[in-house]
Formats: sequence, structure tokens, C-alpha cells
Amino acid sequence: MRKEQRFEAYLDDYNLLTVYLSKQHYQGKSDIFYLRDENGTLHKLTIKYNENTSNDYSKYIITGCDFIEFGKYYDLIEEHGLTTPLQIGLIVKKDKFDHDFYYEKDDLGVRIEDNKTTFSLWAPTAIQVRVHIEFQNQTETADLKRKEKGVYSVTIDKNLHLATYTYFVFVNGDWVETIDPYGKSSLANATKSVVIDPKVCSIESKQHKLPEFKKATDAIIMEMSVRDFTMDPFGNNSNPGTYVGFIEKNTKTDEKTTTGFDYLLTLGVTHIQLLPVFDFATIDELNVETFYNWGYDPLQFNTPEGSYATEPNNPCSRVIELKQLISECHENGLRVIMDAVYNHVYDMHQSSFEKIVPYYYFRRSESGAVSNGSYCGNDFDSNRLMARKFIVDSCVMWIEEYGFDGFRFDLMGILDVETMNLIDQKVREIKPNALLYGEGWNMPTILDEDKKAIRENQLKMPNIGHFNDFFRDHVKGRTAESEISVKGYCTGDVNYAEAMKMCLVGNSLEEPFVHLFDQPTKSINYVECHDNRTAWDKIKECCKEDQRDVRLRKHKMMIAALCVAQGVPFLHSGQEFCRTKNGVHNSFRSGDLINQIDWNRKDRYQEVVNYTKDMIQLRKSLSVFRFETAEEIKKHVYFKDLEQHVLLYGFKDVKEYVDYNEVMVFFNPTREVVYHCLDDYGTLIANEAGLIDQIKVQCVTINPFTMVVVAK
Repeated sequence: MRKEQRFEAYLDDYNLLTVYLSKQHYQGKSDIFYLRDENGTLHKLTIKYNENTSNDYSKYIITGCDFIEFGKYYDLIEEHGLTTPLQIGLIVKKDKFDHDFYYEKDDLGVRIEDNKTTFSLWAPTAIQVRVHIEFQNQTETADLKRKEKGVYSVTIDKNLHLATYTYFVFVNGDWVETIDPYGKSSLANATKSVVIDPKVCSIESKQHKLPEFKKATDAIIMEMSVRDFTMDPFGNNSNPGTYVGFIEKNTKTDEKTTTGFDYLLTLGVTHIQLLPVFDFATIDELNVETFYNWGYDPLQFNTPEGSYATEPNNPCSRVIELKQLISECHENGLRVIMDAVYNHVYDMHQSSFEKIVPYYYFRRSESGAVSNGSYCGNDFDSNRLMARKFIVDSCVMWIEEYGFDGFRFDLMGILDVETMNLIDQKVREIKPNALLYGEGWNMPTILDEDKKAIRENQLKMPNIGHFNDFFRDHVKGRTAESEISVKGYCTGDVNYAEAMKMCLVGNSLEEPFVHLFDQPTKSINYVECHDNRTAWDKIKECCKEDQRDVRLRKHKMMIAALCVAQGVPFLHSGQEFCRTKNGVHNSFRSGDLINQIDWNRKDRYQEVVNYTKDMIQLRKSLSVFRFETAEEIKKHVYFKDLEQHVLLYGFKDVKEYVDYNEVMVFFNPTREVVYHCLDDYGTLIANEAGLIDQIKVQCVTINPFTMVVVAK
């Protein structure tokens, strides 16, 4: 914030100062300004021009300061003797600053080697940096030495595993205390960073236990929350809401039906996507049940969330238990995707990034106004080189040290194309089959359109997937609360037949289709996620005229459409048993009663659970639903509009993929039974009952609001 003190001075460019002088001090007039260096030498400056600004200040643009060196202290004196520290301002947004101070090495944060602990912090605009350490009931403060590229570093001759620490940074005229932005663990509620020796907190990730995974369209993703999955008392989990509870086995309802991790393993999904498990701000980790939040409010990007740990104030608990969760998933053939929220922080002014290098890490306009494309008060400035490096380093850390198998990027459109491609490059060097995808919405961040990591720029990001909202809005119906009554194809609007065809090919074919992606691997198909109403709640609102059995058929047809469409299917945990949030469309802080998985509901909707399992198995068994390229789709997929609005989604000449020459998928989005006669006998593979055991048919019965699969 500027214009709060009587006199302020900012280095906003090379050889350019912006100075504010209150009109309460000599009417804001000064004809002479001096810059005084740390040796006491005065340097007379040149006033380029001055103007009146709001809040009763005079603004001066001053030059003649090209001798300034970063890391040294200066203050400004005006002709009447008033002084102010020189603050490093918008100069940090200049490409020359990035060129001068970009640090390539991967040793930022804390490293333990040979029983020595090294603290390294990138703080090029700081004058001094100290680290305050508490270890084994003793305290110690050490000065960090300024080294290359504005990195401050110090080595302590001992292994400081589990020592707590904070940095004290003298920057822009003040000492500020902060946690470490590269910190890998902390005490509860991020009061202090904690040194972690990775050798002590190591858990085998069991990557070798995972089944083969060749291409993105082989994935079947289920989005889940660590907390929601185990909070329901009827799930009988002994550690509800925790990493440990997530992988607890042999849990059952009072009726002795399977819940929790054992149940998850029966579904057949290949990947789970965890809602944020990095440390976030809005849960009191020592009073977990008093607060609820999904976690899209980042605090410590490289530290696991403490509210999910069995001992939030034990720095090893959160690290080891998250690693155990991933390891156990791998042991059972499940890959784990991290929901990554690098686009903003919870509170910019209190973040370690802004405290250590003010103005640098968050996107601003030329005038210094903070960009707010995230609608969270700030946008992380990924096109600044060290901000980009932090994101890339963080992603690499989660892959290497924890074993994650990919990332879902929240509000990916805030980030830039170059950053996403660098993440892709670095992650795939470690894990070639990692899944990378995100929300490619065009957010109003201060960044040129051609640089945004948005769906419209998908050609510039060859290996990055995007959520397909065209699929969501035309299969299910409009999602916005103002359009909640608008139906989609599977909820009964037959006018969306052409749109349904586009959805079924993952919007990867060109005209006359709506063409969004060059390849189906980029289309993340979904009708439900943590955002907005659940699909079941949407159906209840837009199909009020329907009886429950009709709504069930519509819900099942949406799940079926996901599983046979080209692209990557994405399910929301509980969708397979008609999850409800009682109509709440944004439950990010609505509490456990609204958000928790209802295990009794799972039993009441077992029909839909079984159907979902069958549709997942159907997708796995017929590779024609998992084409990797648009060329394959063009060659083999055809559509026919049959009588009474029934849609045939067909596959021809597919003997090289499956044991059949032709596969036919029929969708009936109407209230009428439709019969379709084949020119020869075919094999009925699936209908509204799920998978069918090889029944020969010549006349196909397509019941209202159902999907039928036949092959021959």
C-alpha cells in the first residue's frame, strides 16, 4: 500500500524513483532530493516531473539513481530534512531484474547433507536475512550471507531435523518475520517452519505395484476429499477426516456393508484426484471439527495440510501419513493426482512471498494495481522467472518425494503457457505417464490472452488436458444457478442431439462440430465435481416432473455417457450413488453434514453403484471408447439419428481394437420405448441393467432414458 506515510520513495524502474510527499509537509513541495547510501554519502537526484495525486500527496518522478545496488541500504532526504527508507518497488517486475537475479540451482529451502543443515532463501531486495532456530530446547539466531543472484545462505554444523525456524528479513526499511516459502513441514497453523530430514520421513511410494498406464484416455478419474471420505459416523472409521483414515481397511456400516478404502477399491477407477492436501489457511488445525473448508486457500505450498494429520503439531505426522496414503493407493493399483492451487494465496500481504520480496510474486498492472483474476484478491505471477521456478520446483518435489502421479491445476487460466509446458517437461522427465490437466477457463488476470494457459490456447500445450464444460452443460444441462432448470441431452432435451455427438467425441473433431481440442486426450469429460450442485441435485431441480425411477435412469445415462465418450472420464466421489448436498451449489465451507460421503446412501442406491462399476468395466474392456487421436475417431466413429430422437454412436472396422468388427451405442433421451432391428444378429453387451452376459439379439430394445451397447 502506498501513500500511507508522510514521505515514501520506491525504486520502480532502473534509474527511476517514484516519491510521494504529503501536502501536510510543506504543501508537498520539495525542489531537492538526495539519496544517502549506507556510508553516509549524499547523491543529489534529478526531478523529472511532479504531479498531484489523490489522498493529498504530491508525486515526484526522479532519476539520477543508476548507481543503486541491490542488497544495500539507502534512504531519501528531501530539502526540508525529512527522510524515508528507499523501498524496492515495481522494478522487480522488469525483465532485466529477472535476468539479473534468476537463480537456476535447486537448493533453495533447507538441505541436510553430511550432518550439516543449510538454509537458503532467495531475497534479492533484502538488506539482511537472519534465521531464528529452536532445536532441542535451545535457541539460536544465525545471519545468512548474501551470495549469487540474491540468495542468502548459512550452514549449521549439525543435523537439525525437527528444528523449528523462521526467517527475519530486513527489506524496504523494516524487519519482517516469516515462515519459509520452500518449507516442507511446520507446526500447527503454520506458526513456524520445521526442518525435515527426508531420510527420516521416507516412505516407499511403491510405484512398481502400479499397473501399466499407456495413455491419458485409459484413465478413469474420481475426485475425492480426504475429509469428506471418512467423516460420516456410519462409515465407522477410527480416524475420520485424516490421511490415515482414508486408507483404513475393513470398515463397514452397522449393516456390515463395506465403506471407505475397501469400497473405493471395488469401483475400478484408475486414478483418484485429492482435493487440496497442501497446507491451507482456513482450518484451525488444533480445532479441526469447528471449521470446514475444501482447501482452495493456499498457505504453504510444499507442506501437507495439518488438519488431515493424526497429530497436527507433530511435523512428521503430516509428512509421513500423506506419503503412506499415496503408497497404500499404489499398493492397490490406484494412482493419485494432486489438486494444485498455484494461481493465488489466501492472503497476499501476509504470505511469505510478499514479505520476503515485495511486489515480485503477485501479478500487477503497470501502475502497480494488484491483478484479481482469481477473485481471491491476488494472482500468482507465474510469468516472473522465480515465481515460475517456485511452481515447477514444487511440482517436482511432490512427484519425487511423495510419489504423486499427476496434477489437476485449479484456475489454470491464471497461469501462463510457458509455465505449464515447463511443468510438463520437468514432471515427465521423472514420471513420463503423469496426468496433467486443469481448469482452462479464461480468467480476467492481467496477462496477454495468447500467454494464458486457457483452453483457447490448447494447441500451445500439447500434453495438458482441460475440463470440458461443453460436455458438462450439454449432457447434464446448464450449471449456473440462474440456469438450474435448463436441461441437457441426458436429462431430456432432445434438441441437444448434435451437441451430444460433439460431446461423445470429446470435442476433438472439426466442423460442423464445436471443435475445442486437437486430440481427445485433452478433454476431461465430467458432469459433476466439487463445484456447483451435484448431478442428482441438478436433476431434482430441472426434472421436477419426473418420478424417482425416471431420475435414476437419467442419472445412470449420464454416468454411461461419461464412460463411453472419447476423452478422459472424470467422476465425483459419491456420484455413483446419487450424491446430494441438499441443493447447496457451493459447499466449500458448508460443514461435514453437507459434504461428507453418506455411506447409508450408498446402500440405498446400490443399483447405481453396481451400474457405475459395470460402465467402468465396459470402458476398460472395449478400447474403442479410449481412442488416443482424433484421426482414429475420424476413421472409426459414425453417428446416425434414428427414429424418435434415438442417437446411434457407432464404431466401424474396429477389429484391430476389439473382438468385434462393429460396436453400436444407442442413447434414448425420451419417454418412449424404441425398437431397432439390426440387419443381422448382434451381441447385447450392456443396457440399463449394466453389463449383459453375451446375449444374441436382432431387435434391440432401447428403454426410455437408457443407453444400450451392441456389438457384432
